[in-house]
Amino acid sequence: MKNMNHASTLAYVAAEAASKQTVLRQHPGRYLLSAGMAGALIAVVLSVSLKLGQVFFAVGSPGYYIAVAGFFGVALVSIIVCKLELFTSNVMYFSVGVLSGDCRVCNLLRSWAMVYLGNLLGVLLFTAVFAGAGGMGSLPADHLLFNVAAHKVHAGGWEIFWKGALCNWVICLAVWVPLRMAGDAAKMLMILLLVFVFFFSGFEHSIANMAFFSLALLHGMQGLDAAAILHNMIPATLGNIAGGALGVGLVVYLLERHTLPARREAAKPAATALGTSV
Repeated sequence: MKNMNHASTLAYVAAEAASKQTVLRQHPGRYLLSAGMAGALIAVVLSVSLKLGQVFFAVGSPGYYIAVAGFFGVALVSIIVCKLELFTSNVMYFSVGVLSGDCRVCNLLRSWAMVYLGNLLGVLLFTAVFAGAGGMGSLPADHLLFNVAAHKVHAGGWEIFWKGALCNWVICLAVWVPLRMAGDAAKMLMILLLVFVFFFSGFEHSIANMAFFSLALLHGMQGLDAAAILHNMIPATLGNIAGGALGVGLVVYLLERHTLPARREAAKPAATALGTSV
């Protein structure tokens, strides 16, 4: 795993975006499969996080969400190390790619749509398999899963949007910051800590929300229907795009674009670098 120096980070991410564009165009099936695997990883880790949190929630411990937020970072670390495609940070990669001239806008839109769909298919496939395995069993009406899902669908649209923007601002920083660090352990710790920030704060991650709602439907949550889900998913997704594309992609481009001409060739993606694909 390679550390990128400060001056070359932007060019490195731009080159990664160009590499993603190539795979998208030449191997769309592989691209979709990568996104599906990422969605499934989000769902399986979330299911374990909820079971862990429920242990504390059931006895009235105020620390239940610390357990949930602390464990969920495993999903993001796994996705980064495996170089899978997750919608939230794919937004940042392609935004940088377009701004740097390495990607076309049509491919940005195509990538966002394919990765979003792939993440959803991965979540749904995991949920179907999980159902066959008995899921989390019979859950009480006051289970943590239902409690969190209810808060998500009852929030106002603008509140969800801004929580989505804050979420992906933090998530994309969890991709960007480790590129400036040396040592795999330090990088993974930083990812875990930044994921904890977004999750513990209650921000809205559109792909994690897919998993929340799929698991809630699987376990028979009352009052959860398509309209309620879309009430959350639409502004959360738009907020994620704003936070990743503008909050990180545009900002870091404006801060570091002077490094692009001289550094582009030196910053070609390394196949095993941690944090090059989320």
